[in-house]
Formats: sequence, structure tokens, C-alpha cells
Amino acid sequence: MRAVAQVWLRAFAGAALLGLGVMACSPERVVGNAKLPPDIPDPTAVQTPAGAVSAYHGALAHFHSAFGGEGSDFVSASGILADELQVEQIGVPIGVFGTNMRLDSRTMPEVLNPGFNERGDAYGSVYAALQKVRGQVAMARGLLTHYAPDSLQALSGHLYVLEGYAEIFLADLYCSGIPLSTVDFDGDYTLRAGSSTSDVYRLAVTLFDSAITLAADSARIVNVARVGKARALLALAEYDQAAQAVAEVPDDFRYAVSYVNRPGSRSFAYFGPGVARPYPVADREGENGLDYISSHDPRTAATPIAATTYDGRPIYFPNKYATTGDSPIVLASGIEARLIEAEVALQSGDAGWLTTLNALRTDGTYDTQPDAQDSTSVDTLWHAGSGGTAGLAPLADPGTPAARLDLLFRERAFWLFLTGHRQGDMRRLIRNYGIEPGRVYPTGPYPGGAGHYGTDVTAPIVGESSNPYFHGCSSRSA
Repeated sequence: MRAVAQVWLRAFAGAALLGLGVMACSPERVVGNAKLPPDIPDPTAVQTPAGAVSAYHGALAHFHSAFGGEGSDFVSASGILADELQVEQIGVPIGVFGTNMRLDSRTMPEVLNPGFNERGDAYGSVYAALQKVRGQVAMARGLLTHYAPDSLQALSGHLYVLEGYAEIFLADLYCSGIPLSTVDFDGDYTLRAGSSTSDVYRLAVTLFDSAITLAADSARIVNVARVGKARALLALAEYDQAAQAVAEVPDDFRYAVSYVNRPGSRSFAYFGPGVARPYPVADREGENGLDYISSHDPRTAATPIAATTYDGRPIYFPNKYATTGDSPIVLASGIEARLIEAEVALQSGDAGWLTTLNALRTDGTYDTQPDAQDSTSVDTLWHAGSGGTAGLAPLADPGTPAARLDLLFRERAFWLFLTGHRQGDMRRLIRNYGIEPGRVYPTGPYPGGAGHYGTDVTAPIVGESSNPYFHGCSSRSA
């Protein structure tokens, strides 16, 4: 099985060039039964029951890396574009651009300079990693359907969860116009034009619905699918449906992606040999970022470590993660479910929104170091995190609709700190609530690069040069 898994992973090392995945498109956009590109070997090598199971585990490994793994991961990239993290090059002289500084300073041109590696920048490599997840999932699901025994078909529900979250991450971070192309288990591929942000979220909802149906006997898979579905519905401003989706998710539910006991695989938070500077936790980034550090809130606490920025300022490392890079990262939780219900209550004018927030602060739990147990078995690749009594002071009603919205999203930012939620929330504040981008994203002088923050709120799509149907972003707005 190990040999089969290695074949599978090699087969998709370059698959992101195709923008892999599923989505409806017009017939003229389809390229089917064509000769495989040279970077995708013959898929018949894994068309066996053992190959199907190995493909499933390969999809988990790809998701593990793309979500929060050291290197090309969504959690750090989205945190950098938002106000959670800054880049390690912060403080270089004005006019000097590091590879991640365009993302951090919100100055990302859609057309890169000639000769620039279009998949070597921060947002391009994350895009490739997420598309690779989608391609691996589609292939694994097809193999399970055709070659695995009926007893293993429930694994397909887990794969739908992975694909649903990959769709959410793409829609949260990138511009509208994401190509959702496909490669099936036979190796046939279909290149597609871009899909709108709302269409990508809509597809995620259907993927989570499929997961709930197929994994009905696994409460853990069903609950992570419920939270993911509600997250996509919030993005679509379908608030009542979002609340309904998470109504049965328990308060103490946690799904975390593990980075323990995996040789050569660590989380984005790793700080050790070969790492000169990790990503610093931001504090009041720009002129309006949140006070993650100076608030002294235990949910976002950070400590200076033995490294500094380029201009000598201390680098603060998040206390919730170990510097060894082996802390799990919570993907979905009962806390998120309750936060979704609080937002829906605020939307409808129900005073229960504040009651829900205060219940989390005074009676709920929060993760500082989620459970570190780990295994390569099907279920324990995802596992519940441990928590502790919150013990935070109750909140008072600030009295105005605008202040209430600010308070709600601040609580979301602190509860869900560095778990890949903040970028989607910031875009949602602009798109669904009409808040000006300059009030949401960091603004003002920037220490390095162009010397000031730009106006981008989404990353452009790069790495689609092999797709003749992709013609760039259809919109760079939220």
C-alpha cells in the first residue's frame, strides 16, 4: 500500500496546473477523453481496492498540507492578507518587495512581471495546493466508487468534506472567477472557465450536503460538514439556513487537523532550524487592525521569541501554537457553530446574540493547545481538541447597530484566531454588510515595499497558463 500511495502522490505533484476540481460549465468549455498531460502518469496504476484507499489517504495528506502546513498553506496566507499576521520581511527598506510582501501590503498585480515564477509567490502556491486537494479528492472518490468494497464507501463522505473546505478557502482568498476544472479517476480532464465567488460557495454547500448524506453514521464527519455548510451559507448571506445547519452541532465539538508525528510535515507556526523568522503576530496592523496582542486577551496571546524583524522589532509568536510546528489547527468547532447562531440572531434583531456570546465567554471552552493525539487511521486524522473554561468577563451591549456588528466580528476574530477564518469574515463585512474596505483591512503607511498599504482585498489567480478558458479575474472586489 505504501508503494501505491507513493505512486499516487507522484501522479499529482504537478496536477495543480490544470486547476483540478468539479463545477458545471458550458459544453464548449469541455476537453474530454484527451491525451493526459505529461505530468499526470497513467491512472490505471492505482485502479485497485488498495489504490483507492491509498488515494483517500493521499487526499487527507494534501488537505493537511494546504490548510495549515509549513509552506504553501491557507491559514498563514489568509492571515497575512487579513490583520492576523505580518510577513517575516517586515521592516525592509521602502522599495524592497519580499515574496510575501505584496500579499501583506495588499498590492498584488493580476499580471506579474515577466520572468516571475507564477506559482512561486505566496498566493500562487496556495492556490496550486488547494487545487491539488480538489484534484486528489475527485480521483480518490472515483476510485473508491469503482474499486473499493461497499464497506469503504462512507469514506467518500469525508472526501466531500475536504473538497467543500477547499472550495471555501478558494472563495475566501481569491478573486471572483476561479476555474474549477476536473480530472476524473480515469484521467480524463476538463478545463473550465472561471466561476464567481458566490458560485464557488454554492458548490461548497452541495458538497457538504453530500458529505452529510454519505457519512450519516459518523457524527464527527456530519458535524464538520454542518459547520462548513453554515460557513458557506453565511458567505452567501443566507443567515437562517446557516443557523439551521449548525443547530445540532454540540458545544464541545472540535475537528482539528493534526501536525503531530508526521516526518517532514509541520504546521505554518514552526520556528526552528532553517527558519530565520516566523510570521509575526500582528497588533493593530496599519492604522486599524485588531489589537490581538495589546488587548491581553488569552485567546490571541503572543510572546516575543528569539528573532526580530528586519528593522529590529520583536517578533511575537502565538501562544496557542507550539514553535515545534506540531500543534493541531482547529478546522471547525462548536464554538464556531454558536458564533454563527449569534450572528444570525443579531441579523434578526434577537437580543439572544449577546447572550450567546457571553455564554461562550463565561461557560464555554476555548482551545489554546488542542489535543495532540495523532494517528494515520481514518478517523483520527481529524480529532477533537481539548479545551479549558473560558472565564472571560461578560460583554455589555454597546447600544448601536454598528457597534454591535463590530463587537460580534471582534469576538469571531478572537475565538477563531489563526484558524483561517478572518479573511473570509473581512470580505463578508464588505460584501454583506456594506462596510468600506478601508475600515475593514489595514491601511496607512507600510514598512517596506511600496511604503503604503494598497487596496486589494482578494488575491489574484495565477498558475492557470495552461487553461485557454481562463481570462483572468472577473472581479477583485469582496
